[in-house]
Amino acid sequence: MKKILGLILTILVIAPFAGSYTLEATIGVIGLGAIAYQFAPSGVLFNIPVVDARGLFTRSLVSVYREKVSVTSFLRSFFEPIEVMTKEVSIAVRRGTEKVAVDVVTYSDGNRNSFDKSSEKIFVPPFYHEYLTANDHRLYDQVITALSQGNTTYFAEMTAELAEDLMDLQNKIERAVELQCSQVLQTGVLTLNSRTDINFNRKTASIVAYNAANDFDIATVDPRIVLENGCNFIRQQGKSQGGTLNAIMGGEALNSLINNTLIKESSDLRNVDLGTIREPQRNAVGGTLHGQLSCGSYKVNLWTYPEFFDTAGGTSTPYIDPKKVILIPENPKFKLVSAAVPQLIENGSVPQVGAYLVQEFMDRKRTAHEVHIKSAQVVIPVAVDQIYTVTVLN
Repeated sequence: MKKILGLILTILVIAPFAGSYTLEATIGVIGLGAIAYQFAPSGVLFNIPVVDARGLFTRSLVSVYREKVSVTSFLRSFFEPIEVMTKEVSIAVRRGTEKVAVDVVTYSDGNRNSFDKSSEKIFVPPFYHEYLTANDHRLYDQVITALSQGNTTYFAEMTAELAEDLMDLQNKIERAVELQCSQVLQTGVLTLNSRTDINFNRKTASIVAYNAANDFDIATVDPRIVLENGCNFIRQQGKSQGGTLNAIMGGEALNSLINNTLIKESSDLRNVDLGTIREPQRNAVGGTLHGQLSCGSYKVNLWTYPEFFDTAGGTSTPYIDPKKVILIPENPKFKLVSAAVPQLIENGSVPQVGAYLVQEFMDRKRTAHEVHIKSAQVVIPVAVDQIYTVTVLN
């Protein structure tokens, strides 16, 4: 009886809104009520928990935010990339001179010249190996269930997310190479976890420790002279030709330079058109160009690199020491070498070539579906004397 009264009450409520369709609406409500009573005599047609039902009417998922930090490439932009299919890589170095010919008496024997032999240096690039277990993915089990029913709904979504995860692993390796560049430019030593550090034996004069004579915070110190000293080293010792150089500055070093009394008085810091910058740096991600400073006979482009990486312990660390300045030529002779990654020759297959090797493994015993990415990369400052590093703050 209560259900019949409920139907009548419902009809009376909708009648004013149904207009000429009151009869059709009445029949529809009665029909719906009959179906509900047949399938749910208890009076509940759709058994949805109250908490879930409330969400259907009060909550909408309008967006999904997945924190994804792009890998910056500013430091790598100074290193020309090369790919080889050998385990070891080497460079041959012969020091150049700028000697001037000396005139001699006519018909004399002339000046005999001799040349130093090239010295070969061999390196084994650091090996990077990252992998993920695909069947740990949140959608993997759902895909198995769906595929067993002939449904591919979740397969494309899982594939796309696994591709993003694999790209995250490649990003880790790219950050490691960017860190290599940072270490070479600041100390000349690659510090590796495998305890096979690579020392490129930079000259002592190319790494200047803190000295009050170079302190940008001291009013009587002229930063232009400090930078000019570095430019002279690169020109004379590194045999780099060209009057324009790049200074990669730590954040604190740049602030001190801008606020230096002598720089303020001279107003010598000028804007630079980015179109005049070399393409690798112009297109690289992460570097900030602040202007150009005249330092004696040289012009120096002032850059900062306000980027960080996370250590294994989760500590956020800057690539560039805030108190240091690194000087390098516009077009330095540096290389980024990708060597061969260990792989097998199976069924006459051709070895994979490239900076990264991606492999997939199925372990039925452990029920593990793994995707691996491997790489062997090393940065090499072929002309190591074209780097000058100075600490300008205490």
